Amino acid sequence: MSKSDNTAKKTGKSFLSMFKRLFVRDKVITNRLDEEAIRTPMKVIFLKLVRNKMAIIGFSLFMVNLLFAFIGSLIFPLNEVYIEITNRNLPPSRNFLNYPSELNDMNIVKIASGVSFSIALTDDGNLHVWGTESSVRLEGETSMIFDIPEEVQDAHIVDVVVGMRFVIVLDDEGNFYGWGEAAHNQTEIPSDIRRLMAVNRTTEIVKISAGAMWSSVLGNNGYLYLWGSFQAQNNYIVPYEAQGRIVDIASGENNMILLLDDGTVMPMGVRGTEFFENVPEELMDGSVNVVELVATNRNVIARDEQGNLYIWGSRIDGLHRFPEGFVPDKIIDIAAGLRNFIIVKENGEIIVWGAEELRQLNLPRGIEDSGVVRVFADMFQFYAVDEESNIVGAWGNRGYIFGSDENGRDIFTRLIHGGRVSLTVGVIAVVIATFIAVIIGLISGYFGGWIDHTLMRIADIFDALPFLPLVITLSFIIGDRLDQTQRLYFIMILLGVLSWTPLARLIRAQLLLEREKDFVLAAKALGIKQGGIMFKHILPNVFNFVIVSVTLSYASFILMESALSFLGFGIREPTPSWGNMLTSAQETMVIRHFWWRWIIPAIFLVAAALSINMVGDALREAMDPKSEER
Repeated sequence: MSKSDNTAKKTGKSFLSMFKRLFVRDKVITNRLDEEAIRTPMKVIFLKLVRNKMAIIGFSLFMVNLLFAFIGSLIFPLNEVYIEITNRNLPPSRNFLNYPSELNDMNIVKIASGVSFSIALTDDGNLHVWGTESSVRLEGETSMIFDIPEEVQDAHIVDVVVGMRFVIVLDDEGNFYGWGEAAHNQTEIPSDIRRLMAVNRTTEIVKISAGAMWSSVLGNNGYLYLWGSFQAQNNYIVPYEAQGRIVDIASGENNMILLLDDGTVMPMGVRGTEFFENVPEELMDGSVNVVELVATNRNVIARDEQGNLYIWGSRIDGLHRFPEGFVPDKIIDIAAGLRNFIIVKENGEIIVWGAEELRQLNLPRGIEDSGVVRVFADMFQFYAVDEESNIVGAWGNRGYIFGSDENGRDIFTRLIHGGRVSLTVGVIAVVIATFIAVIIGLISGYFGGWIDHTLMRIADIFDALPFLPLVITLSFIIGDRLDQTQRLYFIMILLGVLSWTPLARLIRAQLLLEREKDFVLAAKALGIKQGGIMFKHILPNVFNFVIVSVTLSYASFILMESALSFLGFGIREPTPSWGNMLTSAQETMVIRHFWWRWIIPAIFLVAAALSINMVGDALREAMDPKSEER
């Protein structure tokens, strides 16, 4: 065959090949090995992960935890020092303000609120309760708020007052009833009080009052009778000169202000408080005639017959003075919650000031155009009504999504910020451990000999250290010398420094194999420095083992931090972490009755650790070239 014929044949084959590439589809790849042969290793690993359902579930679950902790902390800020003991151990709920719609077809006489419930009295003498039970049922001490006694349902009620977790009512015949949490017998008038009422010739109860753990009745002859907790009975000793002259009372946390029949006021309770000591002189010397009193837990507002207002008490939350720019005219109602004052004016303007941690200052939109004439305020729930006694707005504490803890703090918010702490501790600890392990593992495996022997004996020493006892001992020695931030760093460093040995041994073992391969010998022959060979040539070949180990170690570090905090040697209160939120599970009472305080944090902790382990296992399978053969 001539040279020209060969050239023509080659040219024809080239054109034929070109047309096949343009118009004929490539061979369908049916073999996974063929598929992997034309893809990069990273792409192969990625596709294996995508095909692994457990990896997708684990990654999704971890991202939910991550977003919950880090994005959630931006949306829901945390005040670490805030506590509200009155709201302790409330169950998960968001219905504190969900009043029955049928109330707007009735004439509401009064609404009183406890820590997690409210109760309305209508003009037909009936009671209507909504919200959430605030107490667990304890035999002999507690009846449930929603279980209104039959005798109360049959009576015509004329007044209702709510303590922190109990209710007392008065019917049209002067009968007194009570139910709810009654550890101090505050739901019934004691026999000695009844005898005293008979001695003082008190024939009729005209007013009832209640506090956190006490109750009181005011007789028609001006005598006040109080009973309940030992602390309340010691604080509220009614002055002898006031008995027989009392027409109204307003109570705070440890003090009470009495309105006497001559229009003067008299403080009683704990001396030395601003509530007791800062009463305006003109209110006590008869210069003005006081007609109305309202009180928060530490402050009082009094109004005289001329409509003038007087305010005094603690400076906390700015309740010792009126808001800036306030003009005290055309006022039609004054009310007080536990830490807030509310004033309603003729034009519908509502002025609220005081604490705001439970959204007490967030008025419903458009409420000032709804013809509000009165606000029923109690604890942290506020209800505005119009002239027709319809509820036109409710605001304040709606409840807690995940319940509250022993200090009345929102578990949902603390879970968010506790997750950020626990997840961050795990990340920093694993970075420290990985850094140490990579350095020691590379040096030990690459150089071998006495260097390898020395480093592995050091690793043996670290392995021999009893981890938990050592950490607990160090934490005990340090005690309170470190603040919370320093303690957080200490836990991170300690976890990292004591946990590097398994990964270091794994890297060393792989380097003992890799250092004898041809590409390493070639790099040495080319004169590449030993550091460059270790970090640029050998480390990438063992990096898959590092990634898998880091992922699995991360879950272990999160659990270890939680274990230390649970035992009281890690992150301490008031800074939250998932571990110290579980500390309450050490109490039998909490396990039996307050499940939300330990089950919910445990779910988040287990979900985080499980999701990370699922991703780690998936990575290990995806990076193992022999995984398809098994």
